[in-house]
Amino acid sequence: MLRRFALLGLGLALAAALLAGLGTRATGRPPLGTLLDPADGLYRTARHAGYPERAELSLEGLDAPVTVVRSARGVPHIFAERYVDATAALGYVTAQDRLFQLDFIPRVASGRLAAAFGPSSVETDRFLRATGMDWGARKNLRRIRQEGGTELALLRAYTRGVNAYLDQLDMPEDLPLEFRLLGYRPVRWSPLQTLRVLQYMNFDLSYRTDAARYATLRRRLKPRAYRRLYPRDATGLFSPMVPPGYGPPPLLQEAPDTTATAGPPGRAQHRRRPAKPFFAQARAALNAHDDRRNNLRGTPMHGFTSGKGSNNWAVARRRSATGRPVLANDMHLSLSLPAVFYEAHLVTPQANTYGVAIPGTPTLVAGYNDHVAWGFTNTAADQIDHYALDLTNGGQAYRFEGETRPLRTVVDTIAVNGGDPVRDTLYYSHHGPVLREQGAGEAFGAVALRWVAHEPSRTLGALYEMTRATGAGELRAALRSWDTPMQNVIYADSSEIGIVSAGLLPVRTGGGGAGLLDGTTSAREWTGRVPFEELPQARAPQRGYLFSNNQQPTDSTYAHYLGHDWRTGYRSMRIDSLLSGKQRHSPADLEGYQADVRMMQHAALAPMLDTLGSAGALSPRADRLRRRLLGWDGQADRDSRRVAGFDAFYRALRPLAWDEAAFAGDVPPPEDAVLHEMLTETPQSRWLDVQAIFATSRRTRRSGRSRGGR
Repeated sequence: MLRRFALLGLGLALAAALLAGLGTRATGRPPLGTLLDPADGLYRTARHAGYPERAELSLEGLDAPVTVVRSARGVPHIFAERYVDATAALGYVTAQDRLFQLDFIPRVASGRLAAAFGPSSVETDRFLRATGMDWGARKNLRRIRQEGGTELALLRAYTRGVNAYLDQLDMPEDLPLEFRLLGYRPVRWSPLQTLRVLQYMNFDLSYRTDAARYATLRRRLKPRAYRRLYPRDATGLFSPMVPPGYGPPPLLQEAPDTTATAGPPGRAQHRRRPAKPFFAQARAALNAHDDRRNNLRGTPMHGFTSGKGSNNWAVARRRSATGRPVLANDMHLSLSLPAVFYEAHLVTPQANTYGVAIPGTPTLVAGYNDHVAWGFTNTAADQIDHYALDLTNGGQAYRFEGETRPLRTVVDTIAVNGGDPVRDTLYYSHHGPVLREQGAGEAFGAVALRWVAHEPSRTLGALYEMTRATGAGELRAALRSWDTPMQNVIYADSSEIGIVSAGLLPVRTGGGGAGLLDGTTSAREWTGRVPFEELPQARAPQRGYLFSNNQQPTDSTYAHYLGHDWRTGYRSMRIDSLLSGKQRHSPADLEGYQADVRMMQHAALAPMLDTLGSAGALSPRADRLRRRLLGWDGQADRDSRRVAGFDAFYRALRPLAWDEAAFAGDVPPPEDAVLHEMLTETPQSRWLDVQAIFATSRRTRRSGRSRGGR
């Protein structure tokens, strides 16, 4: 009987919860009643989810109907007489497949999330607006309207296509699930929406907010120590994008063949110093693994990559098994559902182009046509500077070159779904938008941003010309118009391969842009951009291949400032060894390289692990781990216990090395290449002193034994 009443009570509770959700957003919950409606709910969404294999689009403004043929995977193949008509159709089919994404990305760039998601997004909107993304998009739109031409035609055509799809919807019943769950409708498309999408990509690939952290490190460390631990150029463990010895700008002559100096695959190429005894940190890391009694089977495999990372490479025809150049591209952006890219095929009398677009952009971004192929990795150059302002007049003005300048203020309103509008005031200096930041627990005042996303950008026009290029020369010429974000663009036609770090690379009067700059003086101002001929680039190298992996594009001899905190280039070393280790490469070989899981971290540390065996001071369990790692080939297979053990070792090593007070709080530790270089070259460095940690470890072990005795 009690069980029956319990089940009845549970049923009533579930029914009550269901009924409570059948209302509107006034309760703060999705309108489940609408979704469960048998005629206009989710079932209606499911009924309309598929599209015909072949369709004729007769949209307003088209010169002639456009044919869309969808593959078995749903990829649209668009056939049109004019490119602008194909562009309108691209907008239409993208809206069919990705309407919520089309609405969401511009909301991020313009700081209008609260209008869809409610009060919880207000502070996020404040931050996004303060970056100046929308401000930059509006400036760029004014330029495009003044100039007219191809960019404006593309924007208007894409807008027609998206809005044609919106106009045929029976709202809200035909809207995608996300809109119905959240209880709002998409806004109509406009050219500004597309430029906001491009700004979102600028944000994802070039916006940085770590200036305060490096400013903190500069205060804590002496100048010599800062330069040693945070060098401007990458140290040691990387293979540059531009082949060594390629020569000064314009960098368009043949490169010397470096293949003869390449070692076997999987071995580091650029630092061939004998391994010195592996000192206290390595022993401590291995023993720490022993102290924690880590189970290798249960240790998560992570810690070898930080953030996003992309790869591209091309082999010349003399290094290709096909007799033609072969290009591979592996673009890794933020993981999302749906994906950030949209696959499509555009066929017109002017071009036959297959590739991927960013939903919201009126042209393909990466792909190939009948003549040329191209792909991208992020250059990761420093394209944003932070200026500390000295405010005066109650925070309404700032000092610059001994004068007082007023801040320009713009009063705006943040619309809030389910709440009252919120007032938001934006401030601008001559540098750019002004915001307040917090760094490493130490507050500092107003900071102005100078960011390439605030400058008018011709990237849309560059993409259009790239899709129509009839050879490597035309594609390279199109890259002269590429502004933001700076990208390593690799390309190949039937006979040539090349690569360019294309984009707006600022020239600064003070040289570099690292840290928090003095905003009261013109000593660190931008004075122009690096000419295209002087950007990092190479073509037709004698060695027969080119590649980029987000590593520093050049060695330290490059004349211009590119950046200051390059990641350790393990991936660049690995692909360099693969491409140099075989005389000819087939497309299947390149596919295999994209799936390669050999870890160059292991190749870099194995010699030191080897010498550590004779150094002593290892527990039996720790020495077993050392021998296991030495017997491992560095393959990071999913079911490998050794890769998990290597991860545990590496994660224990870093904090043991960087345990000094200078690295406390929210500051970035030195890169692994710096750690590796110190381990091999200066093992007696004061930065590698772990005596205090050893003392703590001994006390912990004694305490553990005492507790065990009790």
